[in-house]
Amino acid sequence: MELTLSEKIQLLRKRSGLNQGQFGAKAFNTSVETGRTKIKNIELGKQKPTPDDLAQMSKVLDVPPSVFRQGQSDESLDRVSPQQGVRVDQAVLDRFEQLGPYLEMLNRAVFINDEELIEHIAGKLSGVLAFNGTLKAINN
Repeated sequence: MELTLSEKIQLLRKRSGLNQGQFGAKAFNTSVETGRTKIKNIELGKQKPTPDDLAQMSKVLDVPPSVFRQGQSDESLDRVSPQQGVRVDQAVLDRFEQLGPYLEMLNRAVFINDEELIEHIAGKLSGVLAFNGTLKAINN
């Protein structure tokens, strides 16, 4: 599962150590409050950034604008060490089809210590596991 544009922006912003206001003010040359509002709306998916917005954000984040294109990912987003964490057998991944992509996202969120994103993904994982349990109960 590929990260959404808003998830990529949030991950990169948090990795850079900027809060929404600081990031928005730098990227859009505006006040901290106005910048925070715009970034908050972009990260929540309520506002779609323009190509110019993406270019400005990429400069502040010091990443190439291509990071924000669908199907493109920044190599630094994929630096999670496979040597750490919990091992999940293929049989478990096969049984819970959506589990693999969420686990990848969870690894990335833990890597950058993004508590909000960890909580969000944990909720998604809970839904995947609960839904599978419901299907199992229906099939029995």
